[in-house]
Amino acid sequence: MKLNATFSKSLQNLGLTPDQYSALRWIKEMDCPEFCQKDLGKLMFTDPNNIAALVKRMEKNGLISRNNSNFDQRKKVLLITSHGLDKWQKASGIAYSLERKMLSGLSKDEQNQLLYLLRRIGAYLND
Repeated sequence: MKLNATFSKSLQNLGLTPDQYSALRWIKEMDCPEFCQKDLGKLMFTDPNNIAALVKRMEKNGLISRNNSNFDQRKKVLLITSHGLDKWQKASGIAYSLERKMLSGLSKDEQNQLLYLLRRIGAYLND
């Protein structure tokens, strides 16, 4: 809880929320030409209505754009804008710095073990 609150507060100067950062991160990291709201919802484990509202706010703020799919005109493809990319890069630095600070109390072996376990949990949840 405190970690999320700390991250949220750190992102305020950028005008981003943790959910917006996560969305930008997924769009950027997936690097998929047909990445859509439904994909984002699955990755963020979030209700379609919440994703729709998040995407609408992000588009309004110029962080992303929505374009028609080349294959299905009903599908809206999410693309990160240059403004969104700039915000994502700055926020990634904040996230990395916070991660380093959080892990600094653990030995290198403990850090590796924690990250390994978190990846296993993530893989389990994505199945």
